[in-house]
Amino acid sequence: MITVGRPAGWAKNAAEEFAKRIGGFTEIELVDVKEGAKQEKELLEKSEGWQRLALDEKGGARTTAEWRKEFDQWERTGKAKTAWILGGADGHGESFLRQCSQKVALGPQTLSHDLALVVLLEQIYRVESWRAGHPYHRE
Repeated sequence: MITVGRPAGWAKNAAEEFAKRIGGFTEIELVDVKEGAKQEKELLEKSEGWQRLALDEKGGARTTAEWRKEFDQWERTGKAKTAWILGGADGHGESFLRQCSQKVALGPQTLSHDLALVVLLEQIYRVESWRAGHPYHRE
């Protein structure tokens, strides 16, 4: 998980808690880069060799069940090494987005950067725990 900017306060605590929980199922690392002129270069460097998924309001939104199917497919096709990338206040530039595997959205609403990070981590935790055999309340 790579974010532009560092979460603080409640979001930092929630992100660390979800990362700890996700870590029980799969590897995860929370990385941040400073917002500024070099942020896209840093994002590309830190995600080199990984499948890049950029959070973007124009990306495709998925249900939790659809995410699970996609995670399973990534694992089967050797793309499980995924960098989830959250941009800064102005999102990602077009040149950066062209270098990503996919643009994904958490839904049609606008979320603060910190809230988007926590919601994304919660969904990853939900999918990974479901894939590990824990019950999913919608199934």
